[in-house]
Amino acid sequence: MKFIHIITAISILLTTGCTHKLATSSATPLNREVKDNNGNIILLGKSTRDRLAQPPFNTWFDKYYTDYAIDSNTANQLKPLVKHKRFLIFMGTWCGDSRREVPRMYKLLDYLGVPPSQVQLINVNNHDSAYKQSPGHEEKGLNIHRVPDMLIYDGSRELGRVVESPVISWEKDVFAILNRLAYQPRYKAVPKVISIWQQYSLAQIQNNLPHIADTLKPLATNRGELLSYGKILLALEETEKALLVMELNTLLFKADAEVWNGLAAACLKKGNKNKAVECYQKAISLQADNATATSMLRQLNSSPR
Repeated sequence: MKFIHIITAISILLTTGCTHKLATSSATPLNREVKDNNGNIILLGKSTRDRLAQPPFNTWFDKYYTDYAIDSNTANQLKPLVKHKRFLIFMGTWCGDSRREVPRMYKLLDYLGVPPSQVQLINVNNHDSAYKQSPGHEEKGLNIHRVPDMLIYDGSRELGRVVESPVISWEKDVFAILNRLAYQPRYKAVPKVISIWQQYSLAQIQNNLPHIADTLKPLATNRGELLSYGKILLALEETEKALLVMELNTLLFKADAEVWNGLAAACLKKGNKNKAVECYQKAISLQADNATATSMLRQLNSSPR
């Protein structure tokens, strides 16, 4: 009799534990909608492809899905390779590149017969305080610095990723990844910077910024890569790293007003208003009608330093 009571108690505990886990899982918001600073609806966190096919997102999703022509020759070779592979897609419904490329991703996955259970869609924020982050922080540790971003997994191992847009085409890029061919996605400067974090202290990096900038010149094709990464670091409260990234960007694109605005924002986060003013003034010297620098200088000059 005592034995029966013990078994019953264990059963209740196990049932309660499972129920709690299921409740936690079901409580995770899906297709969470918020409004951005312009009053537009955006999605955040784990989302479904079906939601993209509904207003207000269907206007761009349907267009790019319909217009995309599958390279059937390459895609047919991919069909046996996608079995049991997982596809993790990060995007922003506010992002023009995401609006264009994510429907194309889905059209290819549909053609390949990849079931929905093998695809996870995650939407990230565009607000400065949570820049390119999901409420559930599924991006943590994955170095998501551009969107859209398709990561391809075999079990828990990442095989490769297509960053923002394919180098050649969706079919050929995915084919290269799944066949373990030499493949490098777009935007190589940020991975290089991340490798530098791992090798050197921040003080060492600060002392060698011109040399590091020289190594990044062949990799950084435009101001946007490091500018975006710096904003992500600021949102994550990694201010020292953000400062270094923004400084590197000014060495790489010194004639671009926006890189100086980026450095100014990092200086403000650090509490260095004087340096921020200098950077905004530099931006205006490069672009007299720069709205961000003009507005921020007006605010800073009217407040005590």
